[in-house]
Amino acid sequence: MDKKIIAVAIVAVIVIAAAGAFIIMNNDDDVESGRDVAAIARVNTDGSGIYLKAGLNPADFYTQDASGKITLVPAAWGGKVFGTPGTSTIQHVQLQTLVEQMGLKFEKYVSGYKKTDTVYYSDSINNATAAIEKAGDLLDGGILWEPQYSLIASNEKYQEFLTTNELFPGHTCCLIAGSEKFMTENPEATVAFLAAYVEAVKFINVALADTNSDEYKQLVDICVKYTSGLTEDVIKDALSLVVYKFSDDNKTGSLDDLKKDLASLESSLEDLGTIQKKITDLGFKNSTEFANAFVDDSYLSKAVSGDIKPLESTKKITVSAISGDIHQIGVRVAQDLGLFEKYNLDVTVNGVGNGPAVAKDLLGNQADFGFIGAPPLTSNVVNGDAIHA
Repeated sequence: MDKKIIAVAIVAVIVIAAAGAFIIMNNDDDVESGRDVAAIARVNTDGSGIYLKAGLNPADFYTQDASGKITLVPAAWGGKVFGTPGTSTIQHVQLQTLVEQMGLKFEKYVSGYKKTDTVYYSDSINNATAAIEKAGDLLDGGILWEPQYSLIASNEKYQEFLTTNELFPGHTCCLIAGSEKFMTENPEATVAFLAAYVEAVKFINVALADTNSDEYKQLVDICVKYTSGLTEDVIKDALSLVVYKFSDDNKTGSLDDLKKDLASLESSLEDLGTIQKKITDLGFKNSTEFANAFVDDSYLSKAVSGDIKPLESTKKITVSAISGDIHQIGVRVAQDLGLFEKYNLDVTVNGVGNGPAVAKDLLGNQADFGFIGAPPLTSNVVNGDAIHA
């Protein structure tokens, strides 16, 4: 599909809380801040989609002019129930943004009469099984990450509709967050962890550049290994939608654009009501100051500088990531290619159901690093007082 839509850009940043607040110095604006966690690397942009029930006509939901601009039609959306993977996930926030741009209300569906001025959501649809088997009779559609989106859309009950690549092109999605306590106590291990991850992302992009290559076959095999119930065709469709990154430009360790994205995201989440606490309550003058204090690219800059040596002794690291998520497959690639072992790291990846569960692991000191989308991280950090000026 070649569609464009005028929409507020939704960006993602990964932030989660671990233990204790620490005083640190922000490298960019010399602002002292206290934080429990920091956003330290990108993971991907794009890579999710809205699916629609098979009996519905996609053309009823939008119009498209000669220039390719899409305008969503509120009358078709009103009274429909859409699945989301959780109220603090980026997919939920993106759907809410679209609904509110149409001038409609966005409410959780319980039962009974459905109003035509309201789009309803069910916030527990975080995989294909939930969409197809558990909620197949309830949902008119939904939004989800890859590869679950492609799997759902390939089922006879549903069809492809729009991807977030089309609706919010270039939007930041998943990032890596690190426990400030762990990173402060283990800076060399943190740099080594990111160095291994950078190598994994480079491998992925080499593979995606040539779908006939041995690297591509190996990548698909790794995806098959860490997902379930997916055909190779579904996995390949999913891989074609995700843009894999470790930094803004995938060359240097710069996260300057991410800081801008995060500032916009924090403001958007406040406007949408996902964040109940104003950023000024944490002592920040504005969202930009918050983002500058929260994003730390110092470890990533060292990781991409080259000549990173293995640690002298093995260091155990625990990572929390979403199970079966193609967005976050880079951590599995690093694991299977032996890139962590190369740096003398013993990495355990704990799979969980969604972003809020990753946040819970980091907030509960159950993980040193987390792979997660922005809203569950940003909202948990701000609402939970996990960062302050």
